[in-house]
Amino acid sequence: MKKIQIACIALFSMILVLSNRYAGYINVLTEGLGQSYLFQTQNAEFEFWAIPSKGRDIEMMEQQFKEFRERSPEFSELRIYRTFSRNPFKFWNWFDYLTNDQYDYPFQEEIAQAFD
Repeated sequence: MKKIQIACIALFSMILVLSNRYAGYINVLTEGLGQSYLFQTQNAEFEFWAIPSKGRDIEMMEQQFKEFRERSPEFSELRIYRTFSRNPFKFWNWFDYLTNDQYDYPFQEEIAQAFD
């Protein structure tokens, strides 16, 4: 009985490690190529679509947000929020959730903007 438990734990651990190692491929199969992530301020005064596969990353967002606050001093106290949540059932992304800077931003629901 003890050997079965050890084998199950070892199998689960191996699946977890390998799935996180190859998460990029799994995400392409499940979500498609070119994932995008929306970041907004609390009232959507500023928003940025990060598309890592096209070079639109967190560093670019930080630079554009800095320039936005310099151009508009009334918004100097704004904070950026991510509008995408972590999905614990996607265990192959757990390593990314813990190590990727984009998940360091606080979460808020996306604010839809009406353009006239």
